[in-house]
Amino acid sequence: MKKVARRKRRRRRNIALTSAFAVFVLLVAGLSFALKAILPDPVAEDYPGPGGAEVVFSVNEGEGAIAIGNRLVDEDIVASSAAFIEAVNQSRSENSIQPGEYPLRKQMKAADAAAILQRDGEGQVHYVAVNRGMRLGEALSAVSESTGISVQDLEAAAADPTDFGLPAEAPSLEGYLAPGEYRFPVDAEPAEIFAMMIEPTMAELEEQGITDESEQFRTVTIASILEAEALTDDYPIVAGIIENRLNPSNEETGGYLQIDATVIYGLGQRQLQFSEEDKQDASNEYNTYAHRGLPPGPIGAPSTQALDAAAHPEDNDYYYWVTTNIETGETKFAEDYAQHRIYQQEYRDYCADNAEICG
Repeated sequence: MKKVARRKRRRRRNIALTSAFAVFVLLVAGLSFALKAILPDPVAEDYPGPGGAEVVFSVNEGEGAIAIGNRLVDEDIVASSAAFIEAVNQSRSENSIQPGEYPLRKQMKAADAAAILQRDGEGQVHYVAVNRGMRLGEALSAVSESTGISVQDLEAAAADPTDFGLPAEAPSLEGYLAPGEYRFPVDAEPAEIFAMMIEPTMAELEEQGITDESEQFRTVTIASILEAEALTDDYPIVAGIIENRLNPSNEETGGYLQIDATVIYGLGQRQLQFSEEDKQDASNEYNTYAHRGLPPGPIGAPSTQALDAAAHPEDNDYYYWVTTNIETGETKFAEDYAQHRIYQQEYRDYCADNAEICG
């Protein structure tokens, strides 16, 4: 009988505890709903704006607001995907976000980013990057890839350099398309695109006081060689060497530039090595071992630093230069070929000890 009584008391106690817990849960749930009713919803993390560095953001075909929001967060354009999606949902715009490239900023307000992306193409741009030393053909390919304009149509638009204010002696737009990042309107025509890319080069030449067309062409040509052959810090020194070599009365090169980069350009190659036969080939107009003076034109896109150095070469007595340490960029300059050969041997010794660097 005592065991039965204990079981009954235990059962009543368990029921009482269960009931009390259930009441507690209901009270907590009720309190939670009550607080939710009187407190505001949590605010999605957002940047105050207006934002920092400008960036180009690409919207891919088939991407929705969630995928776009996640990538905006990954690129630190908006603070949270939730804030972006909320901004899109609250927008009164009837335009959906279309594939394309858009100019945005780092750490901008989500609503501002949403507004730009919902302008029904108004905010879209074609983004093109031109690297230092990039050749004309490479730049045209980059423009074509971004804009969808065929390389053939771009070549046709660029056929006459004088259409863009270049001197008649310029064989092409080579050297005049300034390195940098460009954002073209989606409806920009080839002529507009080229005008935008040439303008920075012409502005820099004028800034340096070079307004004569022939002198501009000469400066751009030398600058393009500097870009291909020298390190940035050495541009003024090498510009002085080029001027020394161009003097036909000099006893070291007799007016020959003897620069590998021009030969390689004329061969239509990007490799550093070429044969002795190539070196002797006078049919290559850009072969500065076979032809005195400057090549027929620029060999790539020169930077502002290269243009400045070409406009103001350092006055020195050097005729040769060679980089003796690729890792540090150490370059040595010589007034005669005998000293230059010593420095060349230093380079060969360096490469013997660093085959993985010299290749």
